[in-house]
Amino acid sequence: MSDALGHGEAQRNAATGIAIESGVLQVCAIHEDGIFTGPKNIEDAYKLGSARFKRGDEQLKRLFSSQQELTDCIQEVVTMREADVCGSCDSPGNS
Repeated sequence: MSDALGHGEAQRNAATGIAIESGVLQVCAIHEDGIFTGPKNIEDAYKLGSARFKRGDEQLKRLFSSQQELTDCIQEVVTMREADVCGSCDSPGNS
């Protein structure tokens, strides 16, 4: 069961990386674990992920059984991170 959890985390990490690289998500300049909505549309992440999957990106091919599974995961991580600001910067007591 822990292998399945590890696999799911690896999938989410890969999808998050694609979303960040495409500009759909961005990383806080202060908190490296603070990830929030970027300026680009989710379609940009889908396009980047799909292009890499079709080109045979070895990591993506190992993690995802299909292009659809990859884009579903991208949608999941982007939805989880929907916010206009970093959650740590926005928390009470942080400045």
